[in-house]
Amino acid sequence: MQTLKFEMAIAGAALFALGAFVATRPTSAEASAIEPKPVRAFTEADYAAFDRGFMLGENPCTVGLERYKMCFSPAPIEDRLVRGGVIPDEVPLVAAEFRIIVVTELKAADLRTVRFGQTLVLVEPQTRTVVDLLPLSASAG
Repeated sequence: MQTLKFEMAIAGAALFALGAFVATRPTSAEASAIEPKPVRAFTEADYAAFDRGFMLGENPCTVGLERYKMCFSPAPIEDRLVRGGVIPDEVPLVAAEFRIIVVTELKAADLRTVRFGQTLVLVEPQTRTVVDLLPLSASAG
């Protein structure tokens, strides 16, 4: 009889531990609600989203989005852009075109995707600091 009480106590403790485990773990709905962590840098998929070396009407285009009939021309500021650098105040931080933002990976909400000529730039808007840049020309990547 003594052994039976001891075994029942062990079984009860095991059931209690199992119940506590099941009660504290997230349900499948909670687990699926976890958002993916945004990327803080450009990826190869971002580079691959753009078209290179195509004709737009009669004009050759080095880089752009052929399906949207967009060709990107070089901009003078591109040569001065570096990671960790600060974009001068006189240069406006105009967000990249909607179509460009759509085709790139999910980026951190506190960053802005800006296009200067043939280069995409991730910028912290408050400090104007360049987090990452992606040259889109054929020689990049």
